[in-house]
Amino acid sequence: MEKLHEEFVRYGSNAKHWLRQCALLLPEIARQEIWRAKGFGSIYEYAAKLAGMSKSQVDTALWVMNKIDDKPELKKVIEEKGVNIVRPIANLATKETASFWAEKASEMSKHELETYAKDYRQQICPGAKTTETIEMSLDPAVADQLKKMKGDRDWNTFMKELMDGQTKPEPAQTKQVPTRIKNAVRARTNGICSYPGCHKPAEELHHANRQAINPTHDPNHIHALCKSHHHLAHHSLIANENKQPREWRLLKHPDKFDPKYQVDQKFRRHVHASHTP
Repeated sequence: MEKLHEEFVRYGSNAKHWLRQCALLLPEIARQEIWRAKGFGSIYEYAAKLAGMSKSQVDTALWVMNKIDDKPELKKVIEEKGVNIVRPIANLATKETASFWAEKASEMSKHELETYAKDYRQQICPGAKTTETIEMSLDPAVADQLKKMKGDRDWNTFMKELMDGQTKPEPAQTKQVPTRIKNAVRARTNGICSYPGCHKPAEELHHANRQAINPTHDPNHIHALCKSHHHLAHHSLIANENKQPREWRLLKHPDKFDPKYQVDQKFRRHVHASHTP
């Protein structure tokens, strides 16, 4: 049984390798219309019969390769990890930032890179929204009470203080996170990821202070995150983790002098090992 599994993994790896090579060749084959010279009705028929590629795979390969034609760093990533890993950043990378994005694509999974690219656009790219308007229909008595509670403070200050004043359970030094703390942490965002602007379901709990450094389960420093943002946190790419999530910011590069960085490296090695066949 184990031998069959190992053979399948080996053949599968080889298949992925050759598919990546085919994707790299497709743009030039399309440009020279080699498919026509060889008697095929279209580039899709050519790729399907000779490489087993679907129409979607061909379209993706041609689109991505066209976008990164002048970015050899990203082409190298495609050789190693395939076209799909580069797709989330094909429109975002420039000749000047190609090395930066190649590094990120090499280190991250596709889902992690998609999340990072989305946050990057919102936070770092010009034109990102800095405020958001919310309209609410409230009972007059409730609205009056809120105004009284707000007093002379602006609404942002009042709402931040209101959120920070939520009752939290006492910290615990147990092996596992107690249920009361889990429930309280998830309730803060109604089961939604705590990262600013993310609306994915929160699948995992993140110890912002790193449990390996501080073994206490402190609800003030535990946050519910989606899987991708949890992984980005352990890429050491989220700044201000000691503050509330609304003050978190994306980093371009990790702070390798932060003690959390070494913990994160071990965490990622563990995750990688658990997913290796």
